[in-house]
Amino acid sequence: MVEIGRIAPYLQVNGSLTEHCETQAFMSSDDIHLPAGLMAHAGHYFPWDLVVLFVLAVALGVRLYRVLGRRVGMQGVRQERPRGGFGPGVQKGVAPDAARPGVPPPLPGQFAGKPGAAPGVFDQAVPDVAYEIPAPATRVGTVLGEIGSVFPGFSPDGFLKEAEETFRQVVPAFAVGDRTTLEKLLTPASVDSFSAAIDARVQAGETQRSDLRGIESLSILDAMFVSAEDGTRVGRIEVKIVSRQVNILTDREGEPLVGTEAVTEFHDLWLFERVAGQSDARWRLAASRPA
Repeated sequence: MVEIGRIAPYLQVNGSLTEHCETQAFMSSDDIHLPAGLMAHAGHYFPWDLVVLFVLAVALGVRLYRVLGRRVGMQGVRQERPRGGFGPGVQKGVAPDAARPGVPPPLPGQFAGKPGAAPGVFDQAVPDVAYEIPAPATRVGTVLGEIGSVFPGFSPDGFLKEAEETFRQVVPAFAVGDRTTLEKLLTPASVDSFSAAIDARVQAGETQRSDLRGIESLSILDAMFVSAEDGTRVGRIEVKIVSRQVNILTDREGEPLVGTEAVTEFHDLWLFERVAGQSDARWRLAASRPA
């Protein structure tokens, strides 16, 4: 430890050492002298390199937004959801909500590794699609049981299989503008929405390129009965579909407008419906939107 007595004499040199420190602390910038050459260079220098980097960053950001910041494929198609659709808190018997705007799901292309395809050099097993079905004791499970009593032969597992097949057919049909296939799989209202989107794409000279890399799962989220305008009962089932896709929309010159070449995971909600008492046994796509 330093003794106070030994440092005391230094506190009395030209006044207190503290006053000397304070004087140095408040020294003005005029007392700091830089070389004249350095000062002259600083006065005429402008950071052009920083300006160029800033402009490049802004241009890159705009480009990325055009490619990645908009919805791709069917997710960019506006579609009206039918009355009585699903949503948080919707319960069986509750008055249906007003129609809400929805958007159809993305459009993959042909399924890679489809069962039955010829094996390649590096043949790999096609992973099974996971089906998630509510338990019979739940509210949705109870409605599914009621649907089975109205539509003979219905089973949740069989329905999801049909929904998967519809997904695999609808997505490439929309990408190439195959209206005939869409009319077989969609409700009339959905066909109108999809046809309008196809017409707009053709008029703009745009091309949709889609590639479905795999379907991870299909999950039944909700089920209900609603009454049509003519009084007939309509069964509706909402399914969440998780898939991996490459989707990109290009202009007349082949420049990308929407989407990316990277494989992206998509989560979509598809609403299927079937009218009771009709000979048509297919569950048709009535509406869809991103999950």
